[in-house]
Amino acid sequence: MTRFKRALEPNIKLNRLTLRAFTDADKDRLFQSVRHSSAELMPFLPWCHPQYARKDAKTWIRFAQATWRDRTQFAFLIEASDSGALIGGVGLDSPSEHGDANLGYWVRTDCTGFGYATEAARGLAALGLQHLGLKRVLITLSVHNSASRQVAIKTGAQFLREEKDGLTLHEVKHNALIYTLTQPRIRLIA
Repeated sequence: MTRFKRALEPNIKLNRLTLRAFTDADKDRLFQSVRHSSAELMPFLPWCHPQYARKDAKTWIRFAQATWRDRTQFAFLIEASDSGALIGGVGLDSPSEHGDANLGYWVRTDCTGFGYATEAARGLAALGLQHLGLKRVLITLSVHNSASRQVAIKTGAQFLREEKDGLTLHEVKHNALIYTLTQPRIRLIA
């Protein structure tokens, strides 16, 4: 199993957002956010479903904490810096020996259209490239996920390739679009 060479700080300030590592106290907010947005997220995030329960949120948080300690994944809550409202999640996972890692993101339904996913994805990609020493940050998405595709494009990611049957969602194969970021696109706020 490949690990990230370094750890990330658990709190990262961006322009309008804070990326924060999950804590046990986030269980109820995560549960409510996922349940609120499950109809829109479920087609592309199979873990997000109408039966999502508090125990699922608790299990995810424990998993996120364990993979953080192991340096195999860095999962963050996306919060509004001014209010602390939970907006969604963003993470880096699947580091490779070649210096690649995968970037994923989701935003609550009532928070879409404000550029939050783009800001969070850019910020975490920049950290991956600058602090973690990654050579590439990859964004892999279903050809049917137009919202995620727009976020990838707005981050400045370049289209790399289409992979036939590259994703399996709800036991159905989807062609995958793969985008790549190879240079930081924003300055991080200290």
